[in-house]
Amino acid sequence: MKPELFARYALAHSRNSHPGAAPRGGALLAALLLGISACQGVGEEPGPEATGAVSAGVGLYSGIPQDGITLGDPSAPVTLVEFSDLRCSHCRDYALEVLPAILERHVRTGQVQLVFRNLAFLGPGSVQAARMAAAVGMQDRLWDFVDHLFRIQARERPAISDELLLRVASELPGVDAARAMAERDSAEVSRQLAEARAEAGRLQIRGVPSVFLSRRGEQLRRLRLTSMSPEPISRAIEQLLRAPHPPM
Repeated sequence: MKPELFARYALAHSRNSHPGAAPRGGALLAALLLGISACQGVGEEPGPEATGAVSAGVGLYSGIPQDGITLGDPSAPVTLVEFSDLRCSHCRDYALEVLPAILERHVRTGQVQLVFRNLAFLGPGSVQAARMAAAVGMQDRLWDFVDHLFRIQARERPAISDELLLRVASELPGVDAARAMAERDSAEVSRQLAEARAEAGRLQIRGVPSVFLSRRGEQLRRLRLTSMSPEPISRAIEQLLRAPHPPM
């Protein structure tokens, strides 16, 4: 998908639905959550600071298996796919306010595997950050990088720069920041970001953060965020775990 088309994806989530988006099984998850407003670019018009503990990220992902864009047990029965832009203030708030509870309740318990899909439509800084995150992901530390970058943004409101990205990577234990800087323009990074754009186009995503759930072998089901609370997502996961599987 051409980059200029992604400007339209910053529209409010009130236009985020499309025919046929409701999952099989009727009302299980359909219209579970209504849309929040579209994101803003961090460093341009920063939104309110997240109310969560900004410094609480140390060790948040320790002990959870990471493999590129995935986090959690690969045999987990449920997958949660998150589409985010690293300059989006709402995506930042989701990462700091919602995700920690999902990690403790559902990822560490082996119920859910997370997938991070990085979209870059808020300007050159989004592209810089997305490429660096993907390069760090080649060292299986993408989730730590995203979390640390968002926490720095919440505290300091810095503009995206090579210096900032190098700092974020350098502060993560076990990450070779120089290697990540060298690999951010690699074919593997380009492939990963192209796949995220293609999937976003297929799912008709028009705003971030966008969150989807699926059970193993089933199609993704869209959730619409109404607030930065983990409770609706947690309930949706539990409903999906309890629901009977459709007949083969």
